[in-house]
Amino acid sequence: MTNYAETDGQVKVATRETLVAAAGGAGGEGALAQVRAFFVRRRTFLGIVVAFALVVVAEPLPVLLFAGMGVMAIAHTLRLVCAGYLDKDATLVTSGPFGWCRNPLYIANFLVVVAFGLMSGRLVMLPILLVLSLAAHAPTVAGEEEFLRRKFGEEFDRYCERVPRWWPKRPTRPDEGGFRWARVVANGEHLNIISVWLMAAMFVIEMVR
Repeated sequence: MTNYAETDGQVKVATRETLVAAAGGAGGEGALAQVRAFFVRRRTFLGIVVAFALVVVAEPLPVLLFAGMGVMAIAHTLRLVCAGYLDKDATLVTSGPFGWCRNPLYIANFLVVVAFGLMSGRLVMLPILLVLSLAAHAPTVAGEEEFLRRKFGEEFDRYCERVPRWWPKRPTRPDEGGFRWARVVANGEHLNIISVWLMAAMFVIEMVR
């Protein structure tokens, strides 16, 4: 998510904007927009399918498996910290990791993709996984940021001016928010972490078989 708690309503807004672009496009541009719309709508399902496909073709190696687990731990530490700053209300979150870049949760998601690629032992799959992840997340981020711009107006524009979209930059203003474990639970991040690590355990099982 950009810097606002991910809700079904916001995801639907991002998806709808992508579908509108697909409908209004002509020729190759319209076809590309339709492909983007597909990835936005099905990104969670596709992620699950790809993860299980990796387990099927996996040839885990101890070094890569443990390296992947380390990357996974970093990714979920970042997601956990992000969740501790997110409130599911009308507040634009600009503190914590969101003061360093506008999409720390998506950076964490990219790290999860890298982790699964490493744990599978199929390094040749890494570029493919990253391209698929980018295809799903890039249009989603664009739609979400347009949603935030309409909702928060100049406040969001000022935020964009001082905080980069992807590459982290040290904040130029004091942190105005605080981390709360209650937010982590409210955002369901603990359940997300448990589910992903259970999936990661399949690579361990595959290796010791």
